[in-house]
Amino acid sequence: MNKTVNEFLERNLPKFKDDINISLCQGKKDFFKIDCAGNKLNISANNCISAFHGLYEYLKKYCNVQLSWCGNRNIEIDSLKMFDGVFSKTTEQKYRVYLNYCTLDYSMCWWDFEKWEKEIDFMAMNGINMTLAVIGSEAVLYETLLNFKCSKEEALNCISGPAFWAWQLMTNIIGYLPPKSEKYVYERLELGKKILNRLVELGIQPIQQGFSGHIPTILKEKYPNANILMQKGWCNYPKTAQIDPLDPFFKEFGTKYLENLEKLMGNYHYLACDPFHEGTPPKQSKEYLTEVGKIINKTYQSFDENSVWVMQAWSLREHIVKAVPKDRILILDLNSEKTPSNKNLWGYPVVAGMLHNFGGKNAMQGKLKNHCKNTYLTLKENGANVVGSGMFMEGIEQNPVIYDLQFELLTSSKKIDLTAWLDNYILRRYKKYSLTLRKAWNLLLETCYKDNGYHENSVGSTLASRPQMMPKMTGPCCYSKVFYDTEKFEKAVALFLSVSDEFENSDGYQYDLCDLLRQALSNRFYTNQKAFSKAHFWRKKDKVKEIADRQLELLLDLDKLVSHRSELCLSRWICDAQGLATDDDERKYFDMNSRTLVTLWGDINASTSALYDYSWREWSGLIKEYYYVRWSMFYKEVIKCMENHKRLVIKNGNGYLSRSKYLSYDFGRKLGKFELEWGKTYKEYEYPADKNVIPFAKTMADKWNIK
Repeated sequence: MNKTVNEFLERNLPKFKDDINISLCQGKKDFFKIDCAGNKLNISANNCISAFHGLYEYLKKYCNVQLSWCGNRNIEIDSLKMFDGVFSKTTEQKYRVYLNYCTLDYSMCWWDFEKWEKEIDFMAMNGINMTLAVIGSEAVLYETLLNFKCSKEEALNCISGPAFWAWQLMTNIIGYLPPKSEKYVYERLELGKKILNRLVELGIQPIQQGFSGHIPTILKEKYPNANILMQKGWCNYPKTAQIDPLDPFFKEFGTKYLENLEKLMGNYHYLACDPFHEGTPPKQSKEYLTEVGKIINKTYQSFDENSVWVMQAWSLREHIVKAVPKDRILILDLNSEKTPSNKNLWGYPVVAGMLHNFGGKNAMQGKLKNHCKNTYLTLKENGANVVGSGMFMEGIEQNPVIYDLQFELLTSSKKIDLTAWLDNYILRRYKKYSLTLRKAWNLLLETCYKDNGYHENSVGSTLASRPQMMPKMTGPCCYSKVFYDTEKFEKAVALFLSVSDEFENSDGYQYDLCDLLRQALSNRFYTNQKAFSKAHFWRKKDKVKEIADRQLELLLDLDKLVSHRSELCLSRWICDAQGLATDDDERKYFDMNSRTLVTLWGDINASTSALYDYSWREWSGLIKEYYYVRWSMFYKEVIKCMENHKRLVIKNGNGYLSRSKYLSYDFGRKLGKFELEWGKTYKEYEYPADKNVIPFAKTMADKWNIK
């Protein structure tokens, strides 16, 4: 324990490690107790996670610390503040669970262990005691396939690339953009083992990848007598294969998979498995689904009698669940705010989760007041089976205020007073309080962070949408309309900017100012596009040209603006990807993975994906290289048609088309050709650095009349 504590303090508070005493004692629930006897910070807790959580709670309360992926990345304090009395907290939630499969790729797929080390410490400080830990499972599948008549080349071709592996684990795809050599597979294994070791060292329970029956289609040829079912292709991707759990081959393959998991990565008892996730069982009968549940559970129990089946509520099937004893399953309700308060999931233990973000997109969005109600508490009042809280967003590194609140809710059994909480957040985020910033935040609560009746995951971006007269959607589930008063939002930006001289040295302020102005200019693009569409309808050619020129100018300005923050740069994303490579071929391979995920969503060869632009990002580099070019092509085509007294044919349907349909008409094909070429382009970038955004922000606010 001493070694774990000392190394943790050395990583996070090296200047003060000798002034902090941490001791462990017994306790039925997770708790910490802190005092300052002897002019030192004395932390007593029932385990390391409670102790590190207590340390961070102290830092927040007494030293005004706020940690985030977006500004304020490190603990920066001049001294430990001593206080009288005792500061203590008991956490009611047995489980505090973190990460969605999607998070691992939309945000984390290029992280080295240094970044993972920082994130794991961040988890501990926020009281997280359970997390998805599936990096390295590529090697488990790879070696299992070698055990079942596959050559190394065949097995390798069944592994999806680093930006798409999560969706293979979710049974959606198989072998998309596969790696070039097995070296990659074992590199991921080594990273995964380092992550697992650190999680266990700190006391965070890993959730490993179990077996659901999802296998490469090649096994259907190699085992013709096995009952291997073909699943409908997900989002226009090729069909995948599923071993019928009732077939003996399921237990044979699954057991070998689990044995390889233990051999390569160890066994930590909690196994994630979602049979028929976003797919369809061959039979929907109670009898069939009951047998499926029994067989999967028996497979796990035969391998490890202490195993617990971890299942997402995303595709939950009642009869599968009810076939498993209640002490052998844990249900993760990813989006509990959508779960009726009277639904207790048949009395099975459930973790109440928050799903704030789809696709890792970076629109400012969220329902702060709604989150303060504490979904855990609401469901707990209606069902004693609620045993924990979880954060299951698809992407991180955006909307820091939402996540600061959610991390606090993970260990809170009370509703949160937003007024008091936000006052404290401003103080911690910007290192001093400001009435002007508070007024700005009040306006944000009335605009982007208001419950406007929309699903907070579904906020899109007009500029990141495929160009149309008035785009309705940015990929599936994502509406390009701005759902709030943009003028009121701009007033908040102006208030932020008005105190720039006071907060120039605040990293949190620097990021927020840049992000706020980004959102304001993005909103302005939406407003201008409505004017463009209207001018085009009335055939006002000069006005159309004027607005088009202005829109393109705005995009270039926006690209320059967000280049001031590394978190908002495509170059960071691609440099991180290329930096993991050990040779030129791998560097190009990682590059293609990285750029296609945030644009085409794969689809390099087939040109059929229905997920394009789903993971859009308003990033420097991506705006200039990709979105600007698309809109430039669109405006040029519109003006050309007007000059020839024609109308540009755009097949927009309901605002969003599968890629195959999009490529079925002339302009769509032109745009599609550019997108595919960009996705295959290899380019080296310079790693971005954070810069003082204030001077440029002032220039942009004046130029675009943000007031």
